[in-house]
Amino acid sequence: MPRAKLRDELDTLAQQLGQDLDLRCEWQSDDCLNFERNGAKGQINIGDEELELTITLGMLLKVFRGTIEQKLYEFIDEHIY
Repeated sequence: MPRAKLRDELDTLAQQLGQDLDLRCEWQSDDCLNFERNGAKGQINIGDEELELTITLGMLLKVFRGTIEQKLYEFIDEHIY
């Protein structure tokens, strides 16, 4: 997928997660999207051949780890692959 389209798709993800999970999302650079909310933070880095997703969950949100992972994988499967 071209980088510009990938960035558009990640913007859509950021908007969706912002609404669903009250995340604040901001592009740190053209290739790095940071997101944060109370009890969670992370970033998505766009590489030449891959995406790197890092999330740190606080104690209370660790209970929802499986649900969060599932939503992210579903979005990536539907919109990026």
